[in-house]
Amino acid sequence: MFELASRLEAEGKRIYHFEVGQPDFPTPENITNAAIGALKAGVTKYVSSRGIPPLLDAIADSYAARGIGIAGRKNVIVAPGAKMALFMGVLSTIDAGDDVLLLTPAWPSYRVMIRNAGGRPIDVQTDARYTFDVESLKEKITPDCRCLVINSPNNPTGGVLSRDDLRAIHELACDNDFVVFSDEIYESLIYEGAEQVSMLEIDPAMERTLVVNGFSKTYSMTGWRLGYAVGNSETIGNMVRIQQNTTSCATSFVQVAGVEALTGDQTSVELMRQAYQRRRDRMKDLFCGMDDITCVNPLGAFYVFPDFSAYGIGSEELAERILRETGVVCTPGRVFGADFDNHLRFTYATAMKEIEEGLAILEKYLGTLQRGVAASAIQTAVS
Repeated sequence: MFELASRLEAEGKRIYHFEVGQPDFPTPENITNAAIGALKAGVTKYVSSRGIPPLLDAIADSYAARGIGIAGRKNVIVAPGAKMALFMGVLSTIDAGDDVLLLTPAWPSYRVMIRNAGGRPIDVQTDARYTFDVESLKEKITPDCRCLVINSPNNPTGGVLSRDDLRAIHELACDNDFVVFSDEIYESLIYEGAEQVSMLEIDPAMERTLVVNGFSKTYSMTGWRLGYAVGNSETIGNMVRIQQNTTSCATSFVQVAGVEALTGDQTSVELMRQAYQRRRDRMKDLFCGMDDITCVNPLGAFYVFPDFSAYGIGSEELAERILRETGVVCTPGRVFGADFDNHLRFTYATAMKEIEEGLAILEKYLGTLQRGVAASAIQTAVS
């Protein structure tokens, strides 16, 4: 959708971007200045594949401030992006023929990584609030189950798993001998007093846990490519060997910026979070005001995942048609799991003016579509 939107934009069409989960805020100035200072100081060489010690320590200290004890130089690896950290974790843990459970809807890259390692992704469907049924999860566990992937706050629903949810997951992992990959990249984007619990709180020994995190969302550093993973020394050691033979290391001067991000002034983080909450409230209210659309209030991240099932059109077809007809671009729900083909994902990591203008245009367009008619019939009518 991003590529199609870019082509249409190059042709002169006005595009309202709600498809890419990328903060529209600039990287905080103190972080940028730290990178510039590092460049001027000549921090441009190879560094340890595990990560520079000051950043490893800063990551450990950030967890210690929350009562979570880890050894930064043993339990952490810094990577060029959280995506790469997760991929190395998959390669370190999953063998060909292993089954991997996914709480869905789930970020589509998880499936790609699992398949690249020779694993078989198995969806475990949650509801619109990313709430799962323990018995349904148990039924999906196979003798070859090696891993469960969770993402809280969740992309695309904005749902947040409770402490009891994580305890239940950990008990199943212990009873059935699998590990839990917990993607916590949106942990700072929590609203209305919701509690963000890390799997590290549930499994402090990290015997069955690998937590993936990064700087892209919290600090608006998507293009800087800086992420990390926290786990037991064996898993992290295996990931270090993969990094030694692939990317070598995360960019040296970017790691210096990461130290400043974690140890410097956090005012900008809270200001961005507050802005996201205001945008979320507005976007959710606009969708809830549209006929025949259901939109659950997200408790975290920066997405809404409204239900468009009343229109009887598959999400890929509907998303493309909306884009071509209105310039509003979003993400089809089907990419997050086959059970979500009646949803579209919209990000509110964009300006309030963009949200209000774009959704007003969308609402007007949806008013021209018939409800509950087969996609082919609607296509004929629109043509």
